Amino acid sequence: MTRNYLSGSIKKALAIIECVGKSPKPLKASQVASITKLDRATAFRILTYLTSLGYVFKDTSNNLYTLGHKIFEFGDKSDFLKTLTTLCFEHIKNLSYDTNHITYLAVLEGPHIVYCDKVDPLGENAPRAFRMRLDAHSCALGKAILAFKSRDELREIYKSYTLHKHTSNTITSLDKLYANLDKIRKNGYSVNEAETFDYVYGIGAPIMDMQNRAIAGIAISGTKGSINVKTVPELANRVTKTAKMISKKLQES
Repeated sequence: MTRNYLSGSIKKALAIIECVGKSPKPLKASQVASITKLDRATAFRILTYLTSLGYVFKDTSNNLYTLGHKIFEFGDKSDFLKTLTTLCFEHIKNLSYDTNHITYLAVLEGPHIVYCDKVDPLGENAPRAFRMRLDAHSCALGKAILAFKSRDELREIYKSYTLHKHTSNTITSLDKLYANLDKIRKNGYSVNEAETFDYVYGIGAPIMDMQNRAIAGIAISGTKGSINVKTVPELANRVTKTAKMISKKLQES
């Protein structure tokens, strides 16, 4: 006779993650309990624990639950990433050719971004499955996605990770990062001013899902000669326009 090794608590936790993940909108704890047919106190206790681990996120302003950042760390192992790269490729290719800048697509994994695709207007493109990582706090792509995280999510992401100083322009304190992210959220785009590598500049924008969460980002990369005070407004307009087109296409798919 085969022994049953499945823990009741594990089954309930997975049921809650599936419930929150499949929902087209954020849910209250009572709604999660109703859908999963769990006792309210049990559902709330498990939601609280999953939130502490980063698998579920609770918006404390309205007590609604969505999937947390930890879930998206498994993105490169799912069909989601393949779908994302397929939907994005023509758009980032057009952006690259229109702006004459290298264009990237990336997702967030904890305090890092993971590049998913790259288009070079000169034709020297990376393999479609390349996975280079960078610190999110010091590049346009990362900051574009981080800007749409709540303070609670950001504190969770950086509770045990140092804001490493890569250049003299790197943001190295959470207060300064929060201020920069607030500005990015207001403008709708981010700017990297040689914050990861000297002489490498960039402009990024988020890709949003139906729940208004930044699930990925795109960015163009260049030098101060091509990305500067004079050129940023027009280039940022093209980057944000492309990101919005991708977001709409993803939401409709």
